Amino acid sequence: MDLTAVTPQPTAGWVHVARQPIYDRSLTVRGHELLFRAHSTSTGAGPDAGDLATTTVVLNTFTAFGLDQLVGGGLAFVNLTRPFVVGELPIPFDPHAVVLELVEGVVVDEAVREGVQRLRAEGFDLALDDFLWDQTDRVALMPDITYVKVDISQLSASALATTVLQLRAHDVLLVAERVETAADLEMCRTLGFDLFQGYHLLRPETLSAVTLTPDRLACLGLLHRLSDPSLTLEDIEDLVHRDAGLTYRVLHAANTAATGLRRKLGSVHDALVMLGTERLRAWVMLLASADAGGGDQEQLAAAVVRARTCELLADRLDLHPGAAFTAGLLSRLDIVLGVPLHAILENLSLSDELHAALIDSTGPLGELLAAVIAYERGVPPEAEPLSTELAEAYLVAIAWATATLANLPPAPASSGA
Repeated sequence: MDLTAVTPQPTAGWVHVARQPIYDRSLTVRGHELLFRAHSTSTGAGPDAGDLATTTVVLNTFTAFGLDQLVGGGLAFVNLTRPFVVGELPIPFDPHAVVLELVEGVVVDEAVREGVQRLRAEGFDLALDDFLWDQTDRVALMPDITYVKVDISQLSASALATTVLQLRAHDVLLVAERVETAADLEMCRTLGFDLFQGYHLLRPETLSAVTLTPDRLACLGLLHRLSDPSLTLEDIEDLVHRDAGLTYRVLHAANTAATGLRRKLGSVHDALVMLGTERLRAWVMLLASADAGGGDQEQLAAAVVRARTCELLADRLDLHPGAAFTAGLLSRLDIVLGVPLHAILENLSLSDELHAALIDSTGPLGELLAAVIAYERGVPPEAEPLSTELAEAYLVAIAWATATLANLPPAPASSGA
C-alpha cells in the first residue's frame, strides 16, 4: 500500500549553520556567533534573508544540531530581527548561554524599546551589532545591553578610539568585529576591547546535519488545536505522533531544554512535559514558517507504521505506549536520514531503557522493537502475546498511518490490538 500518494509528508534533508568564534583578551574562545547558511558552500545569508535567516538558524541550532554541539559550554550569539524583538515571532528557548544580537537594520522605536526591556527582564543578554556612536536611538538602549559589537573596518583609528572611550561610560562589554590582521588585534587590545572576532582569528565554519522537517500543514493544524483550552497532554502527544518530523524536532528541542538538568527523555510525552504548552507552541510556529526540504517519503511512512505498531502492542507487554512509539520511530530514522543510528542518538539524551532498546535490542522495549522489525522482514514471532496480536496491530497501524497522512481522523484501534 502506497502511504505517500495522498498528501505531503515530513521531509528529510540537510541543514546548515555557520559559526564564528569570539575570543577574549587571552585568545580563549568565549562563544560563537551563529550564522545562516542556505547550503554547505554558501558564505553569507544573502541580502533578503532577514527573518527567515533568524528563524532557520534558531530551528537548526536547537532542533537539528543541539546548542551544545555548536557552542559547547560557550555563548551563542544569535542575530535577531525586529519581529523577534517586538514579540511578533517567538523566541522559544531559555536565556541560558544565548546572547540575542540586534542587527543593524532594526529601527529603534517604542515597540523595540519595550521588546528589549521585556527580553532583558526574561533574563536574556542582548548585544548591539555594528554599533556607531551617531546612532542615538540605539544609544538609548544601553541600560538593557550587555555587549556592544563594533565593526572596526567602518571607523578610522581616531574615531574608533573615541567610540571606545564613549562606550566605556556604559556598563557593557565591547566586541571588536572584522579583526582582519595582527595589527588590528593589537590595536583593539590596546584600546581596551574585551572580545574579538574576525578572519585573523578564524573564519566562519559551516556545519551540516541531516534532519526531518515537519509538514507545514501538520504544524498549522497543531497550532490550531493548541488554542483549545480543553486539549490534554495526551491529545497533544497524539497530534505530535502523527508527523515524524514534528516528533523528531520536539525531541531535539526538549533535549536542549533539558541541558544541565540531568534529565533523560524516555518518550515524546517526557519531551512535552519538559517543553510545556507555550514553548511547544513557539517552536511549532517557527517550524510552520520555515521552508521544507526533500526526502524519501516512503521510508518516512514506514517509520510511522513501525512506531504505531509498537505503540499498539505496548500495553500487552506492560510498556509505556509513548516510549514504544518513540522507539519505533527513532529505530528507522537511520534509513530515512541516511546516517548511522548512533549518530542520530548521540545528541539526544534518551533514557537508558530507550537507548538500550535502540542500540542493543535489550530489555522489554528492545524485545518488542526486535519483534516488530522481524515481522516487517517476514519472520513471525514465536512468543505470546505477540504471536497472535502483531499481525493485527500492524494492519491497524497501516490504516492509522494512511488516515493520518491524509489529514483524516485515525482509524480506531480494534479491541484485539
